[in-house]
Formats: sequence, C-alpha cells, structure tokens
Amino acid sequence: MKFADYVKDRWFTLAVMGVAAFFAAAFMAVMEVPAPVIVAVLLIYSAGLLMAFLYDFARKKQFYDKLTELAEGLEEKTYLCEMIEEPDFFDGQMLYSIVKMNGKYLNDVIAKQQQELQEYKDYVQTWAHEIKTPIAVQRLMIENNKTPLTRSLEEEVIKTENYVEQMLYYTKAGSLEEDYHIRPVLLKSLCMGAARRNSKLMVAEKVFPKFEGLDVTVLTDVKWMEFILGQIITNAVKYRKKDGEHLLYFSGKTTDMCPQGYVCLCVEDNGIGMPSQDVASVFKKGFTGENGRIYKGSTGMGLYLCKCLCDKMGIKIELDSTLGEGTMIRLYMKTTNDVHGPAQ
Repeated sequence: MKFADYVKDRWFTLAVMGVAAFFAAAFMAVMEVPAPVIVAVLLIYSAGLLMAFLYDFARKKQFYDKLTELAEGLEEKTYLCEMIEEPDFFDGQMLYSIVKMNGKYLNDVIAKQQQELQEYKDYVQTWAHEIKTPIAVQRLMIENNKTPLTRSLEEEVIKTENYVEQMLYYTKAGSLEEDYHIRPVLLKSLCMGAARRNSKLMVAEKVFPKFEGLDVTVLTDVKWMEFILGQIITNAVKYRKKDGEHLLYFSGKTTDMCPQGYVCLCVEDNGIGMPSQDVASVFKKGFTGENGRIYKGSTGMGLYLCKCLCDKMGIKIELDSTLGEGTMIRLYMKTTNDVHGPAQ
C-alpha cells in the first residue's frame, strides 16, 4: 500500500479540510486576529491533520500489506481466512468478518464436494472390481468353446477388460501411496510379464515382441509398472501398420542421457508413428492427436496415466516418434546399485 494511493483515495476529505482551513483563516482575518496567530493556528491544524493521516495510513498499510503478502504466497487460497489477524480499524474489521465468512462457506463447499467425489470414486472402484467377475466368466466360456466367432469375441472381451483396468487405475492414481510397494525386480521379468498379459492381443494382431539387454535389476512397483507397459503395448498394437512385419522391441540401455544409477528401458515399435506436432502433447489428458481422429477408439488416457504414475514413482518418461516409421518410449528407472534421487 503506497502513501500516494492512500492520499488519492481520500482526496475529498483533504479538499474539505483545505476549504475549511481557508474559511477559518478568512474569518480570523475579518475578526482582526494578528497574522502570526492565524499562521500558528493553521500550522497546528495542519500538523494535527498530518499526524492523524500518518497514523491511520501506518496501521492500514501494515494490515493490507500483510494481507496481500499472504494472498500471493499461499498456494491454497482458502487458508487465507485462517492466516489473517483482526485489525483495529473499522473498515478492516468489516473486511476481516467478510473474509472469515467467505472462508467458512468455501471450506464447507469443498468438504461437501470432496465427500461426493470420494463416494463417486468408491463406487467406480467397486463397480470396476465387480465387472471383472462377468468378464472372467465370459473368458472362461470362450476358452471352453473355441470357434472363429468366440476367438473374435475374445479380442473384444480383452479390450473391455483393458478399458476397465484403465478406469480403475485412473481412479486410484491420486492415492498411489496407499497401494505402492517398491521392490527389486529383474527388468526382463517385468517386460516379459507385461507381454505375457497382453499376449493374446499381440498374437491376434501379429505383433511380435523382442527382448534385449534386460538383465538389470530395477527398483519399482511391479503391478503399476506392468500396467504402464501394458498401455504402451496396447498402443503399439493399435497403431501398427496394416502390412509388413509388426515388431515391438524391449531393450535396456545406459546412455549419456541416462543419470548415474539409472537404466533406460526403451520400448520401440515399427508402427505408423505420429506427426511431429503431436509428440509434445501425447502425455496431456484426453489428447488423441491426428491418429485419434483415424482410430475412433482412442481415449487419450493411456499415456496420460503412464505419465502420472511415472511422476509419482520418480520415473522419467519420454516419447519420440516419426510418422510412418514408429514410436519409441524411454523409461529411466532406478537400479539397485545407486541411492541417488529420481531422474530429472
């Protein structure tokens, strides 16, 4: 709060005081009061007025400056009502009461919305777990009745199961700490496990995995990493070329770009790739890009979830793609022989 702004806000009061001082001086002059006395009275009057203004400015400046500093420094603005102190001037007390009232209202609204959101998440998670039972029954019935028709149905059941799993992981992404267990695991075992879980989808679309340089032990959560790799595999299958040999390479590398104590897991396909302008946005929520307009089943959630989970686990994820040649995803994962922080 600047003094010039304070004076500007009170221009009318100052103008009235100035006019009053002028008429008082004129009245004393008419009454033949000596000029030195008139000057002395005006000086005393002005000094008193100035001191009153400076005192009022000082206490208001202290309150409003602190209020502004708190408002700018707090990430969660609803905490402002709990941080400010009640001032000792009337208009500040009115503002204090309004901020307190508004803060209580906001906190009540937020608490209600959080409760409704939690209830919705609980329902979605329960539904996702319950729907797995009829899906499992369908897969069992298909296994016991192998025909060309049931093989086609099996592909759709697998897709349904993958979408349900994606939804379940999305609802749990915000509370990863509740379902998170870091342990050493062989990178080859991790990749082969993810490929095995998606083997029927890969075999149906004639996508063949290859593994190289994966004899490295990394620290990660197996369940969450298999989900991430599953999303990458699903994308590789979905965006394969219509002809030629479809390959998916899993390789472990240590390069100059890889931080000390980390290994780079590269997952590379020779699919249709994507336009260069889409690469920077692939991890954004709901982004489908040019390929999403061609493949109507795209949701734009798979890579978004991968990025969210990788961020929470301290794994750096990168994507490079060339239209017509394929896509490479790099995951920088911590190995067991280092105690450094997460990749930057």
